[in-house]
Amino acid sequence: MKIKAFFLAVTLLACTGANAQQINPITKAVLRGYQEILNENPKDYITLYQRATQYYNLSMYDEALVDIIKALDYTPEKEKELRIDEYSMLTDIYIQTKEYDKALSAVNNALALSPKDYALLYKKGNVALYLNRPEDAYESFAAMQRLKSRSQEAFFGMARADIMMDKKEDAKELIKQAENADPSNYLTYCRIGELYEDMREDENAAANYLSAFSLADNKSSRPLESLIRLADKNYPAVEAAIQYAISRTSNTDALYFLQASIAFNSGNFRQAYDGFTRLLQSREGQIASVYANMARCCLALDKISEATTNADLAVIKENSVSTLLVKAETELAANNPSAALLAATKALSIDANSTEALVQSALANIALKDTKAAIQSLNEAAMTDPANLYARMIRAYVNSNTPDNAKEAIIEYGRIGNTLDPETFRDVTYKALAQCLAGKKLDADETMKRAIREKENKTKDDYYLAAVYYAQTGDLATGKEMIDKAVSLGYQNLYNLYTNNTANLNISPLRHLLK
Repeated sequence: MKIKAFFLAVTLLACTGANAQQINPITKAVLRGYQEILNENPKDYITLYQRATQYYNLSMYDEALVDIIKALDYTPEKEKELRIDEYSMLTDIYIQTKEYDKALSAVNNALALSPKDYALLYKKGNVALYLNRPEDAYESFAAMQRLKSRSQEAFFGMARADIMMDKKEDAKELIKQAENADPSNYLTYCRIGELYEDMREDENAAANYLSAFSLADNKSSRPLESLIRLADKNYPAVEAAIQYAISRTSNTDALYFLQASIAFNSGNFRQAYDGFTRLLQSREGQIASVYANMARCCLALDKISEATTNADLAVIKENSVSTLLVKAETELAANNPSAALLAATKALSIDANSTEALVQSALANIALKDTKAAIQSLNEAAMTDPANLYARMIRAYVNSNTPDNAKEAIIEYGRIGNTLDPETFRDVTYKALAQCLAGKKLDADETMKRAIREKENKTKDDYYLAAVYYAQTGDLATGKEMIDKAVSLGYQNLYNLYTNNTANLNISPLRHLLK
């Protein structure tokens, strides 16, 4: 596989994201139709079930729950198949709302009507795992296997239950059977990798993720995401797996690119720098994507001059939005805002809706003290991507430093602070910081403390972001504690640690405490 193909898979990671389910006009009309039928007959259990399904698909679980409970109340006992479907839907709703005891009760009611239903047994097994009841889970998955002797889902389920019961050797035997059931499917090896992670055998996990990556052939980003996630907590395990693969093939350039890209995406910038340096020594490696990644890697290592050189070479090789954004970012870091603005403007000429380009244009204009142009770009960014809290935080920062716009800043911080259920730790940090800047320090501290308390397996990047919050809100001692934890976990972004002064989204207030 060529390096460009690998880079495409890496690039796709930055382009994926979940969008909130929208109710389109057709769906609204359907829901109105259901309501009209129910106005005439509130006990129409079929319509109630159908509307519950519609609500479920729209992630409107509270509404779905109300309808499905009514449907079960009104559905006659003789309608056995429908009642099974209703209990199954009720199970799904309770799983989504994390009410697993209720989910178990619902799926048991369904199984009472259909004891050998394969899908229901699978649901019960997974609910039992959620409830930390591995014996019950194993029993359900074993029942599945009795129905379908080569069921991969059953093998994986029993293996997960065995791992929870600390029966690792039994789990490994089941993993072999799961692999034999579908040995050419990349998802098989993704799932095996996850089970080895559960057993804390990260090198075996990495080897299986690497197998999945080779089988996926760019059809899915999941294997690469798994490798990057594992590398974030145990880079040596991933590096060892790739080094072993390198020793077994003559096509080393592609694997070296994969190794460097995983190192870069998991924040292991020193290892990534070595990997990209090796790649650039070969002709096949001298492509735009490698130069661009090398530029970003140099920037993270605070090698600003080298970063701008590689960004220039990336643009020479390929004049694209992605390479121009790298140039804009590195030129701004090098204190060349005019050159950064030119690169961002060229990127916008290619893609006028690029939020990243709009933000880079704004940052360059901030450095050039052109507040009006900066706000204009940030307004466009906010319209293009309202969920981008980074752009909105910078807009609020610019407004807060513009006397006539101070009120707009407070309003913006208030809106960001009211963000419901931010999906990433980064956005939680922005929410907390916005709450503080809007005058709600107690709420802000609680938001941040809860995020730190509740997130399992916090990463080095999470601790850095927490340090940003505490540095910007005046708690330098806690900020320093967060930075120390980030560094202890291998945080290598020297630019963020020692140089980055973007808006109020940095740790500059506590830099004097760093060694």
